[in-house]
Amino acid sequence: MNKVVINIRNDISELHEIIEVLKELSEKWDLSKKSAMHINLALEEIITNIIFYGFNDKEEHRISIEFIKEKNGVEIIITDDGNPFDLPAAEDFMDKDKTSEIREIGGLGVHFVKTLMDRMSYKRKDEKNILTLYKETV
Repeated sequence: MNKVVINIRNDISELHEIIEVLKELSEKWDLSKKSAMHINLALEEIITNIIFYGFNDKEEHRISIEFIKEKNGVEIIITDDGNPFDLPAAEDFMDKDKTSEIREIGGLGVHFVKTLMDRMSYKRKDEKNILTLYKETV
């Protein structure tokens, strides 16, 4: 099993599903505790932000999270139909050229995710955000 996909509702109570799946995958894929923790923390930050800030209505939406085991790491693809948000291009809180007064709110979470993940990319396709993360595990 080198690929697992879960679909959650845009409800904060669904975070436990991600934690449980990641725990199972960590054992099956022999992920280090550090790699698993980094993936978990990044996903909690991203999914929480999608749930709280990604939608302009109170309707139920689905968020897909795909885990793919690769030779030297794990690729995670997060897909949602929320407002466009290009995380890799977002301002990093630690941008040294800006004072704390003019940094955007939420930039600390952006910095946090960028620090924990080894690579990430974003595209908007068919009215959906597709964020791809990669964490090296060797």
